[in-house]
Order: sequence, then structure tokens, then C-alpha cells
Amino acid sequence: MPRYSSFIRNFKIIIYIIRKAKLFGIGALMVCLSCSAVYGQSKLSGNIQLPKFEGATVREVFDVLKQKQAVLFSYNSNLLDLDKEVNIDSYQGLLTHYLERLLGEKYSFKETNSHIIITYAPQRMDVSAIDMDTTKNNRAVISGYVKDIRTNKPVSLVTVYDRTTFQASALTSKKGYFELDIKNPNNTVVIALSKEYYRDTMLMLLLPLEISHTGKEHKTGYYHTSDSSKMISNSVFGRFFTSSGQRIQNINLGGFFVYSPFQISMTPGLSTHAFFNSQVVNKFSLNIIGGYTAGVAGTELGGIFNVNQFSMHGVQFAGVSNVVGGDVKGFQAAGVGNVGLNKLSGVQVAGAWNSIDTVVWGLQVAGGINMANSATHGAQLAGGMNISRGEVGSQLAGGINIAKKVRGVQLSVINIADSSDYPIGVFNWIRKGSRQLSLGIDESSFIAASLRSGGRVMYSVLAAGIYLNDENVKYGIEAGVGAHLVRGKRFALSTELVHRTHFDKDLKYNEANRSSFRIVPAVNLGRYIQVYAAPSLTYAETVHPEPRTRALAWRFWGADRARNTFHGGGTVGVQFLLSR
Repeated sequence: MPRYSSFIRNFKIIIYIIRKAKLFGIGALMVCLSCSAVYGQSKLSGNIQLPKFEGATVREVFDVLKQKQAVLFSYNSNLLDLDKEVNIDSYQGLLTHYLERLLGEKYSFKETNSHIIITYAPQRMDVSAIDMDTTKNNRAVISGYVKDIRTNKPVSLVTVYDRTTFQASALTSKKGYFELDIKNPNNTVVIALSKEYYRDTMLMLLLPLEISHTGKEHKTGYYHTSDSSKMISNSVFGRFFTSSGQRIQNINLGGFFVYSPFQISMTPGLSTHAFFNSQVVNKFSLNIIGGYTAGVAGTELGGIFNVNQFSMHGVQFAGVSNVVGGDVKGFQAAGVGNVGLNKLSGVQVAGAWNSIDTVVWGLQVAGGINMANSATHGAQLAGGMNISRGEVGSQLAGGINIAKKVRGVQLSVINIADSSDYPIGVFNWIRKGSRQLSLGIDESSFIAASLRSGGRVMYSVLAAGIYLNDENVKYGIEAGVGAHLVRGKRFALSTELVHRTHFDKDLKYNEANRSSFRIVPAVNLGRYIQVYAAPSLTYAETVHPEPRTRALAWRFWGADRARNTFHGGGTVGVQFLLSR
């Protein structure tokens, strides 16, 4: 190390003298590396020793690497054929070189804390005509041209960024030209170049001695998703809030990001991290109007909107909307809507809507609508509607609940599900639930047709009927809830709580309503037919009040027409089983 440090120090002095003599316009040493891994790997650059493989599959080689080297791989399922047979000699050397032998030179490898990311990168690029201006105090303006090594043609839309301070970023023009304005650079500056389908390239520049440096070190990371539809750059909301240049940079850099203590932005384009803001995860982020960052690992406040390319871990508030491309862990609140493209572990609160792919655990609360593909261990609470395309814990809504499978309770006016044991509402439609159509008459000579529809345990009751001999009321409709207590081959037992609303012969509303609690035993006469006799306890309001009568009466059977009455009664009828 002392000999190496002395060499670097002497070499810098030589370059400094050359620059002053204006023999070079660069004024620095440039080292161009075509890298299979740019971001400081330990496993990729580690030594391995493997036996010879003959007729083995790629999957079997990966399994050996997993067992012997504790290496895990991540890649697009369409990228590799794991069942392809390979023949490869015994090997001792760097892991990255072995992977190139195994898969070929058209692949690129990047390392995270736990996985090695495999991407397709068949093309190579290089930098020519590098120029650097360091005349300004503590600033360096670095420019150059990027070209394709094979065709020698310029490469446009390449992301070029300062990997030392992560404060500058740019896209190359149609002619391959870029320019970076780096503030407070270190003596050694690393410029990284990334573009989809190109192998990442890195430039190492030794700057003249008068340039000072901050001495800051940055922690980097890599976010990987196998589903491209769950990325901000491919979403409707992401395209609305971001520019085309930012989306191209996201594609070029993939999931690469760097951590930073804080950032402040007026808009996504006016930020303390400048154009590189979409690749920075901040502990504290303040967006006056709106901001676009890689993510949050703490707190983010947005006057109008917050957009995170990757994950949000912590607390996030926005006046209008929050949009997160990765996972949401913590608390997220917005005046209008929250949108998450992956998983929620925490709480989403919005004035109008919440949208997430999967609720791992937690709660969605919205004034309007909650949407999720799955919420197995979570709940949805909405003023209007809840939608879960997969499983959900519980749903409570003022209007409609829709789900595939509900593990807990569905409470709404209308409940729709493929499977739900405890739906509570005016109307339930459970595909794998129970449905019965019945015809019965009670002690008040009210004959009605009823539909009972629900799940394995809870169900709703809807009925409409007519009084056979009542002068004051003619028609009635019933709504209520019930529960299956026993469901045997010969015998069934249920209990119900229903409310009846009355109308006269002109279909005008009559205030004399009644509510009943009844027990419904039924005997199966066949596979699809039951008969039942259901005793009930009813509170009935008088339909023909008389003056100077007591307000309430108790009777064993039937209502007192002149007074409000608690009374016993019953219903008999026949029931047709549409499903069980």
C-alpha cells in the first residue's frame, strides 16, 4: 500500500505539470473500464473453485454455486433457459469470469447484498475526446462523447453520472455528447455510463491537486423487480409525473440507487440532487410542489405530490397524491390518492382512493375506493367501494365490496365474492356460497317470496309480499341478515333478524313497520327442497292507533292493532335450494 500511494501521488504531480504546460487538454488520467459489475462487489470479485461439469444444466450449476458459495441469482424468467445443458471445465478464479464462461459475454452481472442480478447486455460502449475544465473554484466540468465500440457510431440517451458524489447526471445527445458539472469533487472522480442492452462502463479521473473534496462516502443499493409492469416508468401515474428523460435514465440505471440524508425540491426537475434525484433514497425529503426520488427511508412531505421510483419506508404525506413504484412500509397519507405498485405493510389513508398490488398486512382507508390485487392479512375500509382481485382479510364499505376470497367479514350494502363466509349486507352474491328461494306465510297473513343469499355462515334476506286481509296496509318488503347454525343432510337450522317496511294499496309508505327475530328449523324433503316452520319474536308498530291506549303491549301471539306490540308469531313455508 505505501508503494502504491507513493506512485499515485507522484503520478498526480506529473499530470498536474503536464496540464500547466497545456500538453493535454484533459488535465487528468482517464481509465476506461468495461465492467460486468460497477458497484463494488465482494462475491463477484471473489475466488471460487468448481469441478468439471459435463451434460449438466445451468440450474444444476447454479445450485452448486448456491451451496458452496452462498450465491443467489435474480433475473427475468424469460432471460435464461435453466434446463440448457452445458459442458464446462473445472475452474479456479473470479466468480464473474466463471459466469461469463457459463452464460457467455452477452450478459452483465450486478451484485446486491443478497443476490447477483443477471441482465442481457450484448453491446459495448466507450468514451472518446474527454475534456475537463477545473478553472472554477471547487467545480469540475467534464464532457465527452460516447460511441459504440463495434460500429464506432455515437450512442444517444446514455445515462452519464458522477458515481463519486452522485450530484450530477446527464443523458447523451444524438451525437453522443455529454457534459457534467460536478460540485466539490474528490481528487479521484468516477464517471459511470449506463444504457439498456449495453455493458456498464466506468471512467476513473485523477483531478489536479488544487481541487478540494468533501470526503463523503455514499452507500449504494440495487432494487430488482421481475415484473416490469410494476415499475414507475411503465405506469400511467409514473408517466404523468415524470419526463421522458427521467424515464430513460431509470431504464438505463435499472434499480441502482444511492442513499442520501436529505433532499429539497421545488419540482422533479429542480432538486438538490438535480437530474440524479430519481436514483437517490433520502432519509428526509421535502417537495415544495412535487418531487421524484428513488425512495424514502424516513420522512417525505409533498405540497402536491411525491413520486418514488422504488420503495417508501417510513412516513409520507402529500397534499394531492403519493405514487410509489416499490413497497410501502409505514404510513402513507394523501389528500386525494395513494398509488403503490407492489406491497403494503402498514396503512394507506386517502381522501378519494388507495391502490396497491398486495397488502401484506395493514389497512387501506379511503373516502371513495380501495383497490388491491390481494390483501390476505389486511383490511379495506372505504366510504364507497372496496375491490380485491385476490384474497382479503376483511372489507367494510358504504356501498360495494368485491373480492375473490374473504377470510374475515364483508360489511356493505352489496357484497360480491367468490368465497366469503361472513358477508353482511342488503344483498350478497357469493359464487361458492348458499342461495335459497322460499315462499311462506306468517301469523299476520303476510305471504311473501324470499331470497336468502350469502356464504357458508352469514347470509342476507330479501323478501316482498302482500297482506291477504289488512285494510290499512297492503304490501311489504323485508331485508335482514341470517346465520346458518346447522347444515345437515336431513335437517338445517338458521336464525334471522329482519325488518319489514309497509305500503298501502296505492304503494304509499306507511310508518307502521315491524322487526322480527326468528329461528328457522328446516327439514330436507330432497336434494333441492326444504319445508320449515319458524317461530319468531316481533316488535310491531300499530297500523290503526286508538286514543287513550297504552303505548306498548305484550302478547303471546299476534299483534295488537291499536298499540305497539311485542308478540310471538311464526312463519311456515317451502324453500328451494338453488345452491348449498
